[in-house]
Amino acid sequence: MIDQAYQLRKLVLDTAPRFDSDAVLPPTVVVAGAKGGVGTTTVAINLAAALAQGGRRTVFVDAAPTADAAAMLGIDVDRGASLEDVLSGTCSVADALRSGPAGMMLLAGEWGPERTNARSSQPLDRLCEHLPSLDAYADALVVDVGSGVSPWWRRLWSHSALVLLVTTPDDVAVVDAYATIKHGLPDDDVDLRVLVNECNDASSATDVQSRLAAACRRFLGRSIGRAPLLPRHAQLTDAGASAPLAWEAPATVFARNVHQLGRFAADVLAQHARAERTAHQFTSC
Repeated sequence: MIDQAYQLRKLVLDTAPRFDSDAVLPPTVVVAGAKGGVGTTTVAINLAAALAQGGRRTVFVDAAPTADAAAMLGIDVDRGASLEDVLSGTCSVADALRSGPAGMMLLAGEWGPERTNARSSQPLDRLCEHLPSLDAYADALVVDVGSGVSPWWRRLWSHSALVLLVTTPDDVAVVDAYATIKHGLPDDDVDLRVLVNECNDASSATDVQSRLAAACRRFLGRSIGRAPLLPRHAQLTDAGASAPLAWEAPATVFARNVHQLGRFAADVLAQHARAERTAHQFTSC
């Protein structure tokens, strides 16, 4: 028996605007984790805030399977639409946006292990069709895809101007970072940078990045770049402490590094945009 909810979803899908499959996303940074627990969402949230505070209209998209960004920001995901509503076809991505802190906009996810398997090619196609419509609202997208290689990673990586692969100096995390690059990277056009999180020593971060770069060159024939490190925030030493938010403690070393990361990402996005404009002008001649 076809219920009313099914009929409503079908009506929305049939009448939803269709976006050109060749449409271009707003300049996009994908933040991915080498493994769980390396602080991927913390990095992504703070980067989105830094870009917004730097003058870019920024949308943070929580596409991670754990999808806990809204809770970290104190936003009730049960009030208003979420990414899951976009994937089910019950609303557009623009209608699911909500205001977030530090000037960013948020497309919140909903946590649930059963939702990971439900993210098949059709919902992913729908998301990729709708994301270009955010060009009217955003100068930059920051997409948190969580950790663990999946078709979602590969598809979203291929649409991005910059991929930040988050690891820590821990040896297990570094090994997982290499495995992620080996199994998850779709092509050589992606600008992949390794970001070492929770690292107070610049030489340790450089060592991690150098080891990964050497392994990728030798075994994968792939060059990878570096991103500014983020130090371990003092509040993380407190048991049960929440994730550090740079705009709440702007005078800290952590906050200064976050803003350095924001400037770095903004520069990469600007270079990518210039390259795309040049390529478009060349092909239009």
